[in-house]
Amino acid sequence: MASPHSRAQRVAGAARSGIIGAIVAAVAFFDGVFVGMPIAVLSASLRPLLVFVCSAAALSLLSIFCCSWVDRRWDAWLSGHGQRIEKRLESMRASRLMRHPVAWVERGSDRWYAFAAALANPVLMAAIAKSLGQGRIGERRILLGSVAYAVPYAAMWTLVGLVLGDVIRAA
Repeated sequence: MASPHSRAQRVAGAARSGIIGAIVAAVAFFDGVFVGMPIAVLSASLRPLLVFVCSAAALSLLSIFCCSWVDRRWDAWLSGHGQRIEKRLESMRASRLMRHPVAWVERGSDRWYAFAAALANPVLMAAIAKSLGQGRIGERRILLGSVAYAVPYAAMWTLVGLVLGDVIRAA
């Protein structure tokens, strides 16, 4: 029989894993809302170059954290939340838009993985790689995919904010 202390630790660990999993899923599926729009708002009101550099670095670190979590905890987390996430990933794999990035992930090359992550989202590509049963993603791929995604993504939202700031100042 498990002691109350160990049972409490398991419950706390499950709760923490669930919360982190929800954050990772939110970053993966709603990155435009949680990451992109704040970059645009900041670049509209602050120095765009500073916002770009800081947001690219922060986005890289956030992506590395999320992808590393997926790489380590995917199987355990999926056992509790698998049906909904698997349905969503399966529909993404079957879509015309994601067919190519999924094929690039399946090739096994670090370059193709980084290219797929840059175009789609590194967290989604990590989840797809794990759901395809490719084993560990690895730190190198996670780093390459995260940076390949963060730089153009931060640049795009910084430009949106720059245009938005010009429109607001002109009005």
